[in-house]
Amino acid sequence: MKTKTAVLALMGSLLSTAAWADPVTLRLGHAVFEQHPIHDTAVRFKEAVERLSDGDIKIDIFPSRQLGDVKELMEGVQFGTVDMTVNSTSAYSTLEPSIDAFQLPGLIPDYQGFATMAKTPEARAIMDRLENHMMVALGLYDGGQRHFLTVGAPVESLADMHHKKTRVAPNRMFLDAWQAVGVNPTPMAYGEVYSALETGTLDAVEINLTSIESEKYYEIAKGVSLTGHYFWPSFLLINQMKFNALTPEQQEIMRQAADEIVEPQVMAVKELDEQIKAHLAELNIPVVTPSDAFRAELQATFAPVVEKYEAADPLIADFAAAAKKLAPAAQ
Repeated sequence: MKTKTAVLALMGSLLSTAAWADPVTLRLGHAVFEQHPIHDTAVRFKEAVERLSDGDIKIDIFPSRQLGDVKELMEGVQFGTVDMTVNSTSAYSTLEPSIDAFQLPGLIPDYQGFATMAKTPEARAIMDRLENHMMVALGLYDGGQRHFLTVGAPVESLADMHHKKTRVAPNRMFLDAWQAVGVNPTPMAYGEVYSALETGTLDAVEINLTSIESEKYYEIAKGVSLTGHYFWPSFLLINQMKFNALTPEQQEIMRQAADEIVEPQVMAVKELDEQIKAHLAELNIPVVTPSDAFRAELQATFAPVVEKYEAADPLIADFAAAAKKLAPAAQ
């Protein structure tokens, strides 16, 4: 009996080893250039996975829209034509409206606050809803706090913003928020923004410093107001069937790698912001810090929109309640 048990144990061990022996290669696409934090997220994840798996799980990264733009990558991972993506969360709120929680204007005070909230049970409850759409969200990361970029002089009051044709990502909450501010919000695909600024189709864009740098928007738009109205989160996603096909050990490695890179990735964006500010100064691009009065006015304008979305979904309300307990980090 002992011999039979030992043989069965040995067979189980051999089968486990055999299942692990063939390396897994996953294709990860994203929509930005390699200077952007989304690419940094992909690289950090690749390095962590390959280290933790001793090279048995490999991640091939396809940057710069090689596998599609934001919407195409979303659909590709959902339907399995793309294995993985790091992609902006705002694109997914049409599938799961609770995802709007991550970008409620004025809610998260700073980068440390974002890194904290990204790993909370409230954030995980929202991310888990994507499993209803054939995707597994392994983690939540950031592409940079959003500011207001104009073709002309930087805005220094709410009145300066009024009626400016301003690109916003195609998302209902962004339209609500910027209509409240009084701009002329113009939904537009990310890949079309540069030419729209160049041709005068747009007067402004609400955007992160990292995108101003990586997309070279500073060649056209010359005024930056550091409004910091919300962050630009991204999901690290894998097609659900691809994930389920991995062994339990491989799945755990994927989750562990995704988890360990959250805070280093987010805080690296904060450092990158400071470098970009210095670069913009070298280029003589005006960068202004809004007055306390302007910030208060903007926050008051956003407040009814925040309340509307908190009331729309219990998961949004839970996330907002947790975020409101955060204190700004000491600078």
